[in-house]
Amino acid sequence: MTIKAISLLSSYLIPTLTYAHSRLECPPPRSGKTGEKTGPCDAPDDLTLAPYPLIPNAFNTITWLESIPHPGAPGRLALSRDGDDSTDSFESCILLDHIPHDENSRPNYGDASSWHRSSITVFIPDVKCERCHLQFITVMSDEGHGVPVDTSCVYAGALSTGNVDDDSLPSCPAVYHSCSPVSIDGSVPRNDIDTCDTDMFEEKLNWPMKPAIDMDLVEDGSKYARSTYFYKGDPGVYNLTDSRMEMTGYPIKDCPSMQFCDPAVYFRMSNMVPEDASYRAMEGTCSAMVTMEVEPFVLGQLPSTPKDMSAEVEADPCAICEQMKPCYTDGCVLRDAVSGNWSGLASECNTGAAFCEQCFAESACYGYGPFGSVEEDTTEEKDDNADVNEPVEDTTPGADMSAGSVEEETTEEKDDNANADESVEDTAPYALNVSDPSTNDEEDIAATEEDVNSASFRMQPAAAACFILFWNAALFL
Repeated sequence: MTIKAISLLSSYLIPTLTYAHSRLECPPPRSGKTGEKTGPCDAPDDLTLAPYPLIPNAFNTITWLESIPHPGAPGRLALSRDGDDSTDSFESCILLDHIPHDENSRPNYGDASSWHRSSITVFIPDVKCERCHLQFITVMSDEGHGVPVDTSCVYAGALSTGNVDDDSLPSCPAVYHSCSPVSIDGSVPRNDIDTCDTDMFEEKLNWPMKPAIDMDLVEDGSKYARSTYFYKGDPGVYNLTDSRMEMTGYPIKDCPSMQFCDPAVYFRMSNMVPEDASYRAMEGTCSAMVTMEVEPFVLGQLPSTPKDMSAEVEADPCAICEQMKPCYTDGCVLRDAVSGNWSGLASECNTGAAFCEQCFAESACYGYGPFGSVEEDTTEEKDDNADVNEPVEDTTPGADMSAGSVEEETTEEKDDNANADESVEDTAPYALNVSDPSTNDEEDIAATEEDVNSASFRMQPAAAACFILFWNAALFL
């Protein structure tokens, strides 16, 4: 057997042999297990583990670690009754559902210090309990874990208690559980509350993955229903330095891997997370974890070694914009010079290709619309030169894609203006982890340039990834 064959085989065996996937980090969990499928928790309650205090009627940041990645695998947080860690207890108080999976996650299971950290901030209600339990579940929503392409499943705990919208759906075969004992010094005894108001929690956070009101108006897979999960349906992108969510995405399509789907290829942004979003704010004592190195599990202990928060993951900012090349070559004939928008067969470029503008300075349609980077003309000829941004003539497919698609300038400043391109920085404050530390990489998928008259002028948008690169870079300019 060749080394490559052994490596490929091991990539499928490791998840089965190690039972390792994700667990809570803060609050400290009952155990270091990351693949407990039975539930509702990862281990029996250990009374030697003191409950971790959470702040009532307030936002609290929670962190978790992933030891083996699974694309689009959603998370859910629930709060039990006081002294009751039964399934029914957790199902009575869902704090937050459809927490996106970080598609940058690429941990090495054998090295616990490499496990991938993510964070989310939830609203903790004004309840009182001496020993409630915080439950974190992650759902493996791919074909390798019993969820066929384009199908949905429901969490068995919710199904058994009648807390799902569609009880005809099968239960999700692979769900991993992690629980932490917590104390909350609020006003209302937790055991006096039959069912928590999850809608209110989501409203306080302005959570984007709320259940859809009109299912006919949303894309299949983004029809959020609590405890119901679509195939690879909850991808996200988190900041690699501070572990905070930056983007949410539509369900992953056409990626054959059950461990890593390169976000530069497969991620399609559905929401850009506002900088001041409550669910990414650092609140409460667990928020300090994002400034610490990831450390191996020790019962009741939290990481204590500060990490270098200035460290950046270096990458070519334009590498993930390569798939946008058709927009700036054949697609130029379908781009409006004033608005910068593409039309017709190139309309998919409007999902974010404009944020890759800096990477295509030689393009015939470079500088169109509000995202153009040509320096403003400060000479007296400014008004004359403004005419260069007339709309692109609607030529027939196959027409010359050169700068002739735009009306020629008649002033002597034409050559000067053509050289007014701003340079692209070599690195960005945020960059996707596109290194190759494991044997589970997918082959790079390069976009092809095709005639705009062909119905096959399509691309897998890397727009979201490009957006975050330049959006973060702009903050440091």
